[in-house]
Order: sequence, then structure tokens, then C-alpha cells
Amino acid sequence: MPTLTRNGYALRVAPTGKFTLIDWDHGMCPQRALKAEQVRPVDLTTQLIMWTDELAASLGRPANDPARHLLHAFQTTPTLVCGTAVFTGSTHGGTLLGLTQDQALVLLDRYTNRRRAIPAPRR
Repeated sequence: MPTLTRNGYALRVAPTGKFTLIDWDHGMCPQRALKAEQVRPVDLTTQLIMWTDELAASLGRPANDPARHLLHAFQTTPTLVCGTAVFTGSTHGGTLLGLTQDQALVLLDRYTNRRRAIPAPRR
């Protein structure tokens, strides 16, 4: 797993819809942020990775619709996300980078401004 050498942030997204901005420093890693031993990276862009618990579905963790909505901004058919998800920066030379404050705010903006179905008037 890559190591972190630059401070930054990570955005933790719980299945309940709670978003938490966490400090991403030398002691932090995806396993620690997710409280999981086996994590899976999902490369979204050259500067953004979503991390999930590899065993969340088999452990019966709930579906994470907020993380899936964010994933939809980067993939046309997003896969099911179970349990908590953490978004970080990308890797550079084996180094896992944290998000900048602007990157974290863009993720929040994409979630809050996502397309929503507007109910049709009743007849």
C-alpha cells in the first residue's frame, strides 16, 4: 500500500449520508480511515481515488447511496458501494496524496448538485 508524505484531507462518506472531512497525515491510511483490513481502491480520475472496505458486502454492511451518487459523477454505471467510503487524492511515485481543500469542496458540490428526479404534477 502506498504511504503518505504530504498532508491533506480525505472525505469519509457514511451510508447514512454523513460526510466527514478528516485530516490525512502520516499516521493515516485507507485501512485506518475505513477501520478495515482489506480495502479496495477505485481510481476515479488521475487525481482522485475512492477507497472501500473489500469485505463490506459480505459482512452485511448497508449500501452507501451517497458514495454511489458521487461515483456516478465519474462513471456512467457505478457499481454498488457498501459500507463507508473514503475519497483521497491519487498516488504519485508510491505516495498516497490527500485531497486539497478545493478537491474536497468539489466532491461535496457534486453531491449536493446532483441530478434529482423532479416529481411530475399529478393529474
